[in-house]
Amino acid sequence: MLSSLTDPQVENHLISEEGEVIVDEVRRHPLAFVTPTLIILLGLAVAALSFVIPPEFATIPLGIGCVVMLFGVYRALFVHMDRFVITNMRVFRIHGIFTQHKATMPMARILDISVHKPLMGRIFRYGHFVFESAAQDQGLRDIRYVGRPDERDLTIQTVIQRSGLRATIKSFNSGAEDDDDDDSTVDDLLTDEDLTAHDSHAESGELSERVFDTGAESTVDTEEWNTMELDVGYRDAASEEFRVGSALPVFEDSISAAAGEWELRWPERNRMQAATELMHAHRRLITDLDEKLRPLGLTYARYEILLLLFFESSGALPLVELTDRLQVEASSSFHSVRWLEENCLIERTLEPGDDGEVVAELTPKGRALTDRASHLVADIRFGLGTMSTSECHQLTALLSRQRRATE
Repeated sequence: MLSSLTDPQVENHLISEEGEVIVDEVRRHPLAFVTPTLIILLGLAVAALSFVIPPEFATIPLGIGCVVMLFGVYRALFVHMDRFVITNMRVFRIHGIFTQHKATMPMARILDISVHKPLMGRIFRYGHFVFESAAQDQGLRDIRYVGRPDERDLTIQTVIQRSGLRATIKSFNSGAEDDDDDDSTVDDLLTDEDLTAHDSHAESGELSERVFDTGAESTVDTEEWNTMELDVGYRDAASEEFRVGSALPVFEDSISAAAGEWELRWPERNRMQAATELMHAHRRLITDLDEKLRPLGLTYARYEILLLLFFESSGALPLVELTDRLQVEASSSFHSVRWLEENCLIERTLEPGDDGEVVAELTPKGRALTDRASHLVADIRFGLGTMSTSECHQLTALLSRQRRATE
């Protein structure tokens, strides 16, 4: 019983069967014991007065001094029992003596870590951590008096990186150091004329009414047509009729060859081939869009975030809702959000209140860049230039039905 009041027994809180191990157990910096120590010394000084006053009154300062010393010991033990633990899966904090409190944050939910080092902290090598997550978990927001804070921050970032929660994204400009055009920044790409033109369009309402005429026509011979009834489920009519080309060319490639081998062993050959074609097309599409957005310093993932904020009337969304709309894990969008913030395209603010959410807001420069990027991706017809408008409608309905069925 006594050991549980002096040792937080961190190892008992590990998920050993899942392979969780302690990477670092952080105790409070010795300077956190300064206040309890001063309280104890004050109690000793008060108790010492019992030797210099008449004996009949000696018990008064002695009793007060003992109470003050006990309070100082309690404060020192409270600091001793406060532990911040970094594991290969999460970070958690345990504190309390008679009643123990524990707050946990998985590595996947850590969006940002701020390290504040006051003047004394820079001298004595300690700092205060401020954790930022999408939900603002208050139990793990502030960790004070952390020794060697830079090393601890690096440890957490290393664990997150090695866990694969954040992808390492190579800079687009790193592969073209000799090209002067690739050295431009977002500030260089957005001229005063762009911002002025954007503001004038916004005032006249033209931004919301812009229509891109792709003019795409199919290169496939579709003189022969069949019809099919497709139940889309979310329109007023029970079904819609789509024209499906019957003369689509069939190419013998690695995917169709793999589908043939699949058919010899397992069922659902057509769905296997369709899923594989879809994944290959998705990767090719992202590559093409990233390449087109490259001159602006954007990737399609960054552009998606800007576009979601652009469509909001307020230009802002809580990070939790933004992640939900992107349908990705919070950690996977961290790099994009951080990059956009560092380039002054969005701003992150904390709403007032104890349960305030982190809100991402589009800046004027971000709004202008989104408009310019939208023109670029429209120019290449979103990478779907080989498809006609009717084929795009058909593909959208099919994929939308699949998405709605799995939500």
